[in-house]
Formats: sequence, structure tokens, C-alpha cells
Amino acid sequence: MLAFRVFDESGTPAPRWPIRNAHAVGADGNAMRARIVAADGLITIDRRDPGPAALALQHDLGELGSVTLQTCLLPDRDEPYVLELELARHRLMVLLAKLEDWLLFELSHDHPVQKHADRGRELFIEALGVQKRDPARAAALGRAALHEAFDGSEALALAHSSTLLQRRTAQAGPGGAPRVGCGMTLGATDPRLRHALRSHFDYCLLPTPWRVISPAEGQRQWQTLDAWSQWAKRVQLPVVAGPVLSFEPGQVPEWPYIWEHDYDTVRDLVYEHVEALVRRLGPSVGAWVVASGLHINEHFVLTFEQLMDLTRMVSMLVKKLQPSAKVVIELKRCFGEYFGRNPRSIPPAMYADLLVQSGIHYDVLSLAIPMGQPVDGQYTRDLMQLSTTLDLYGQYGKPLVVSLCAPSRPVTSIMVASPGDEPVDENSGRWRRPWSPLVQGHWLEAAMQIAMSKPFVESVAWRELVDHPDIELPMSGLVDEDLCPKPSWRRLLGYRQHLAQGPAAAPGGPAPRGASGGAA
Repeated sequence: MLAFRVFDESGTPAPRWPIRNAHAVGADGNAMRARIVAADGLITIDRRDPGPAALALQHDLGELGSVTLQTCLLPDRDEPYVLELELARHRLMVLLAKLEDWLLFELSHDHPVQKHADRGRELFIEALGVQKRDPARAAALGRAALHEAFDGSEALALAHSSTLLQRRTAQAGPGGAPRVGCGMTLGATDPRLRHALRSHFDYCLLPTPWRVISPAEGQRQWQTLDAWSQWAKRVQLPVVAGPVLSFEPGQVPEWPYIWEHDYDTVRDLVYEHVEALVRRLGPSVGAWVVASGLHINEHFVLTFEQLMDLTRMVSMLVKKLQPSAKVVIELKRCFGEYFGRNPRSIPPAMYADLLVQSGIHYDVLSLAIPMGQPVDGQYTRDLMQLSTTLDLYGQYGKPLVVSLCAPSRPVTSIMVASPGDEPVDENSGRWRRPWSPLVQGHWLEAAMQIAMSKPFVESVAWRELVDHPDIELPMSGLVDEDLCPKPSWRRLLGYRQHLAQGPAAAPGGPAPRGASGGAA
């Protein structure tokens, strides 16, 4: 049995414990199928696969935030583990491993990161000494050790990224930082938005949803896309268009579902759609996101072989029709929680590896990393997890494009639930403080600094410029629906200006602990 003791602040077994975004993780780093239950001071994990496993779940760290954390891989045993002690063990392991990997193990003892590491290690060792006779005390000490390790790991991620970004911009010269793009909704026609896009970004993310192009079988509507592509070509703004193929409900029209179980027909329909789209917009597009989130495989019943065949077919077709354009494949839900619930899916890292092994030709791997919505794949993660995730996908030998977004207000269940749906948990976590315009700006600056510091990251994009009713992550635009710039807009422009002026990186960092939840 794999079980964890949980205690409330008074040191008594917690009768209830939130298990938001809870999933088991196997030795291969992928989510496992498991039933996780919290009751009477215990979290128990009932899984089919034998062997060691880790528990990941959203954990409240008080003033440091509420983020998804995990334990180390642990073997089954009769005696339950102490949850916060095991969360601290894993975070200390990550902190110490990264100090070594990033060649920062010789930091002075008065360096903030080293102070957090030393204090966290002392508390953890003390907790180990009392866990058998006083597990409640061990939990309290583990909680304190976890806070030290968490704070130290975020500080380390920022310090390392600042050093790398300074080095990268110094070598490339002023303006040598990765390009920065932004997404635009097709319905935004205000000239001020187009001017902002052209004046302040290096390229535009142009959505090409199949359901907008072909709302009914045999019909194609090009007016909106034509207007955007012609404008971008006229003002010489580079365009990254797509996704060409995505089976998410907001992308695919309803009529292809008639042939959901007829793969040959689905393949032909996809081929016709892709060919028509690329021929129509090709002259204005420099890069195509040919496939997005196919590895999740939630909405069409497709086999593993069919998923890979569609990926290969779409990438080859786009390259054939427009040889000069870059082919981009996008990964979504990059932390892979969905795999433990959907056996038909492919873990994101495995899918990236299969692209290489299968010889599928593409130029760039894209990572979509939204943060701050209580839906699968969008629960809040911390900066160290962001950094290590980018390192993971950077090892496949392809340049990365990273697209980021986070909300300017907490996203509630009212915003994400459809009529008739079961109520969903409103708590998606928080980064330091509840999501607000101020926190969104701080997170944007810190996340962009980490992404832009990686030598394999080619460009970074913010998913949406302006809030709108159909936005995937509500309130994640840089401009609100009344076209008033948010603090995140000003932070992004100031950060880019600072980078363009010289090699010193802008000081991205966590939101101040005393920051209120309101706007700056």
C-alpha cells in the first residue's frame, strides 16, 4: 500500500484534505492510472501497476502560493509516509540536483539560495529523526523544510536564468534575445490592437480553427482569415498560423464526427482541409503549427498508429505545398497528468520522442503552457518546474517555441463550466498571491526570463493580446475587453526595451509577499 499521513495546523490528523490535480507518477516520469482517496488523515493510492510511485497534487504553501508538487518515487510499505516530509524530500532533491547540474554548487554560504538549501536540509534531517515517534511533529518540520526548499528553488531558477540570459544577449549583441510574439483573436478588428501587434511584437500567432473555416460540410469561409493575412503581409509582420489540425472542441467542426469511426474518411477530410488552408494563406505565412495536442486523443477515437500517421501526413503535406515555411508541432498539457486517466493518449514527452524515432519531419517543437485555470493541464506550477520542463523538451534536438499565458483574475467554475456540466473545483492554485493584474505581470516577466534564457528556445509568445468571450484561458490577455492595457502589458514592453538596450537581463522575480490581490 502507498499511503500518506496528513495533519492540520494543530497537529491532529486532517479529517479532510483537498486532492486537487492529484495523480500518481511512475518510474518513467509518466502519470499512472490510480484511484486516490483522502479520508481520516490519510491519502491512499490504489494503482494497478506494481513498483515505486510518486504522488503529485496541488499543495498549499501559504504565502508562497498553492502549486502542484510531487514526492519522490516511493515503494509500498505498511506504515504510511508523512506527506509534507516527502514533498520536502523531493523539492530538496531537485534544488540540490539543479545546483550541481547548473554548476552553481559553490555558492557562498550567505547567498539566498544556499541559505534556503542549508536551512531546508537542517529541518528535513530533524524531521527524519522524529517521524516514527511523532509524525505530527515530522509533518510540521517537513512543512517548514518544504517552504525553504521551494523558496530556494524558485530563487535558483531565476538566478540561473538571469545569468544565462545575460550571456545569451551579450554574445548576440543588443536585440539578440529570442523573438517575442503574441496571439490575436480573429474577431479583433480595432485598429489600435493591430497597431499594438505590429509595433511591439516580432510576429503574430494567427488562429486557423477548422470550425470557423468550414462550419458546414462542403462550405469554406475565408473572409476573416484573408483580411488578417493580407494585413500582416502589407505591414510585413511575420505570421505563425495554426493549428492546421487539432481535435479540440473549439477547433474542429461538428460535422466530421459523423465519420469518427471511419479513419480513412477522416484522413481524407483532414487532407482536403489542410491542402485548402495552406494553398489559401501560404504566401502570408512563414511557419505553420501543423498539429496541436494530437497526443491527448480525447475527442476522436484514434489508435496510436493513426495518431502518428496523421502527424506524418499533415507535416509532409504542408512541407510539400510550402517548402520555405517552417513546420511546427505543438505539445499541450506538457506536464502529462491526462495520461493517468486516458489510456488511449500518449504522454507528451513520449510523443516528442516518437516524432524523432518515427522520422517525422518538422522544424520546431512548440510548448503551450497556460497557467491558472481549474481544468486539466492548467493548474498552477512553479518557476522551477517551468525551467526543468523546458530542459526536458530541449533535449530532442529541435528549437523550441514557448507560448505562455496566465489570468489577471482568479478563474471560477462559472467561467469554465458549460450549462448542464457538473460543478468543477474553482481552485486552480496561485503563484505567491491570488491571480491579479499585478501577479500576472510578475509571472509574465519571470516566466519569459526563464524561457528566453534557454539556448534552445527560439522564440516566446503570449497566447492572447486581448480578452474576449471565446478565449481559452479567461482574462489572460494583456489588454482587457475595454482595450485598457493591464500591468502585464507595461511589464512586457519595459522588459523587452531593457533587453534591447544591453546584455543585462531585467530582474524578473516573484510577486512581493506583501502584494495585494488588486491591480498595480
